[in-house]
Amino acid sequence: MRTILRQIILGIFLSVAVSSVVSAQQLNMGDILPQDTNVRVGKLDNGMGYYLRHNAKSTGLADFYIVYDVGSVQEEDSQNGLAHFLEHMMFNGTKHFPDDSMILWLESIGMQFGTNLNAATGMEMTYYQLTQVPLKRESIVDSMLLILHDWSGYLALEDKKIDKERGVIIEELRQRNNAQFRVGNKAAIPVFGDTRYAHRNMLGTEEFLRTFDSQMLRDFYKCWYRPDLQAVVIVGDFDVNEMEAKLKKVMADIPVAQNPKAKEVIRIPDNVAPVVTVITDPEQQTCNANFYIRRAAVPKELNNRVGATYMNMMINIAAAMMNTRFGELAQQEGCPFASAHLQNVPLTNTCDALELQVVARGDAIAEAFTSAYGELERVRRFGFTEEELEQVRTGILRGGKYAYETAGDRENGMLVWECINHYVKNTPLMSPQHKWAVTQLMLMKQVTLQEVNELVRQLISLANNVLVISAPEKAKRVLPETEILENFFSWVRTVEMEPYQTEKIDRPLLSEEIISGRIIKTKKGKYGSTVWMLENGIRVVVLPTTDSPYQIVMNGQASGGLSMIPTEDYYSVSMLAQVVSASGVGDFTAEQLRKVLGSKVVNIQPTINRFSTDINGSAAKGDVETMLQLTYLYFTRPNFDRGRLDMIIEANRINLENSVNSPDFVMTQMVNKITYGDQQRTRIPDEQILAGIDCGKISSWYRNLFTDAAGNYTFYFVGDIDMETFKPLVEKYIGGLPAGKQQLGWKDDGVRVLPGVKEERQEIRMETARSMVSIGYSGGMDYTQQNMMTMGMLSACLQSRYNQIIREEKGGSYGVSVNGTLSRQPIGTYDLKVTFQTNPDMVEELVRVVKDELFQIADKGPDPEDLNKHLEYWRKMETQNARNVQTRLILLQTYYTWGEDWDVDYNKLLNSITVEKVQELARKIMADGNLKEVVVNPTTMVTRCSFLKLVY
Repeated sequence: MRTILRQIILGIFLSVAVSSVVSAQQLNMGDILPQDTNVRVGKLDNGMGYYLRHNAKSTGLADFYIVYDVGSVQEEDSQNGLAHFLEHMMFNGTKHFPDDSMILWLESIGMQFGTNLNAATGMEMTYYQLTQVPLKRESIVDSMLLILHDWSGYLALEDKKIDKERGVIIEELRQRNNAQFRVGNKAAIPVFGDTRYAHRNMLGTEEFLRTFDSQMLRDFYKCWYRPDLQAVVIVGDFDVNEMEAKLKKVMADIPVAQNPKAKEVIRIPDNVAPVVTVITDPEQQTCNANFYIRRAAVPKELNNRVGATYMNMMINIAAAMMNTRFGELAQQEGCPFASAHLQNVPLTNTCDALELQVVARGDAIAEAFTSAYGELERVRRFGFTEEELEQVRTGILRGGKYAYETAGDRENGMLVWECINHYVKNTPLMSPQHKWAVTQLMLMKQVTLQEVNELVRQLISLANNVLVISAPEKAKRVLPETEILENFFSWVRTVEMEPYQTEKIDRPLLSEEIISGRIIKTKKGKYGSTVWMLENGIRVVVLPTTDSPYQIVMNGQASGGLSMIPTEDYYSVSMLAQVVSASGVGDFTAEQLRKVLGSKVVNIQPTINRFSTDINGSAAKGDVETMLQLTYLYFTRPNFDRGRLDMIIEANRINLENSVNSPDFVMTQMVNKITYGDQQRTRIPDEQILAGIDCGKISSWYRNLFTDAAGNYTFYFVGDIDMETFKPLVEKYIGGLPAGKQQLGWKDDGVRVLPGVKEERQEIRMETARSMVSIGYSGGMDYTQQNMMTMGMLSACLQSRYNQIIREEKGGSYGVSVNGTLSRQPIGTYDLKVTFQTNPDMVEELVRVVKDELFQIADKGPDPEDLNKHLEYWRKMETQNARNVQTRLILLQTYYTWGEDWDVDYNKLLNSITVEKVQELARKIMADGNLKEVVVNPTTMVTRCSFLKLVY
């Protein structure tokens, strides 16, 4: 008898036709899935592919990508790191844009480096991107195409520019060389075998980056970055015919590659016996297991067939059912794993795998993996149940319908990636209509429990097994021996097991009778909203909008939050949201609730903030009643599971124990201490605080802030709302809430940033020689819209200067982060923070740069051109943000909470942010004189030589 896997694969090979999926009642495995006719797909005479698609979602904007079907795996052993190095050179001079002229021009039209101008290099593909391009002039389109033209094969790659970029990439390597990076490098040979994939870390080594000959980079570029391995993807608000004509004209002079080097097909060798590797790292914070069952991938040329999609769907269905089981088990007392997750992953172009990811509770990784893998063995033997399949099937169908309904609301980026995946992997590029039709046919007509279970039995094999255990260095003494783990997989098949017992839930989410409240007053609200006052005291603000079809967002908010909590109860109540979410609601545990909501597109979460309590939600239009039912339950029938709280506390305790000496934690702790001193409410939770968490206090305060205080809340609803059908739902579920007796309101909690200048330096043991720097300025400031924008402009101008000097000129850091914020409560304040990582030898020099540049702006003001380019970027983004439901929600909250109308003439507001305004703010910051400077350095035993060794 043929196995289901063989039947599908044979079907893919034996039939070749274009499927008429909309009308077909049965899909043939070998049929080619229909291509979306809204995407113009073509190939130029020189071999370059292209994908063009009109999308009116982002008015006046477009995304431009060039995709290369090459990556780090094309490097020879002597070239490790060159593909990524080329990525950095794309903005460092091309044929038509010498030196830095490309960046300067792009920024002048409102594009932001790092946000809109970026790139990524992978093992097998690379892309360069220009996103949110404003199409306000035809010449901009011409220039964008010219940039893609130059990226195709005309990078300047000048020696001086290459040498200048070496330092930046070395600093990127230094920053990325963390525990995850090191563990990944050590795990590569077991996972990928002794192939090129195992010996390419994408970044290279410091020694190579400092010393490679520039001609090597030029040769690599000429060899692999050629039109037959490239495709242009452009999606946005443009005429496709006009764009195609322009593209063909601009790219016409790119020649066909002569004697092109063929890409080597690299296959990962099979292994009969399991390959087991145990890796420890001093900075690793959890004990993990990554288990792979590898298999040959469907050939690229067949990925657009029905069979490939069908097989992927069945594997994903099986993974979803498995993950539901893992989720249920992880919440049971005594379960050794904190989480377990099964997924289908493409390891390489020629190899796919089932991957089981397991995170242990504490150091018990052997028990955690044994338990999780045992569940795989259980499902291999006994399969899943009809109830489990039906739950997942219903959820996929609901999600598929929602995706179909909201397809017109997709941003450019989502459409771009559909095209990129089609080019690189030949995955189906279907229209929303075809995609939804195929999903329905497969799920309703073809997928059966027998087929899924048979496929799972075949996939969970003993061949091509790889297990990677990673753990903190201190856990090394309790880790299992590799020989024991190697024998585990055959042993577990001899263990007696019982089928998994699933719980069928057929009771309604909300069964109790609710007495609806009345709307006692209706009035016209701000920005086109309607305001309802309910007899229980709740105010409801409703704003219908067509910005996001079929989607509705909700926020219920009351003043008070943690500011009302006594200090002795503060840390208990701060865990309120975690506990409530983990405990379920009403008659349902969290796991039961997930099953009940499996067929719904709905999300809801009560939260507590410093000065408010909130209940946030979102839902598809058809699931809005479910969202309101959950809201009612979270107010009236919350659950507080002591066992779940104990698990949360234990997880926090273990995380604290494993991270207490990590560089990031030490930095956070130092910044917190120097900023706030010994103020009780700002302490980072330690063992003593965790031991004092009280479930009774959480329950009591939740009822004070939610259950017995509903009348204090204002609810906001924004989205695709039909007022006639929505009104009775609000009256029932929001109007039906008991008003309660508690009066809520925020208080001054007394927390303040310490005044004056404070500096701290500390040396700690690090595996990578890097210094971490945080420089913070603070002071008093009124919380106004103009002040917020002025602070944003100062931050942006500083970011540009630091990027130019620290990154580009000095090669001292991969990137500098500048974050300027304002706070309204308890008093108006600002906070300007600058953070970066660097070579320890450069710390003092770069700290001076950070301070000097702020002084220069205070003394002379920002460069007008610099300020103007950031203002242009904000003008461009405002066009999109104004149509965003979240933006409308914030406007409503600001008006009805603070009485402030922030829906002003945005251009007029931006025009008020002048050189003088930014200079004035910089002067204030300097005059306030509140500076907190923290530097964490490696101990002197960590030398540059150890950095070289570790990253290799």
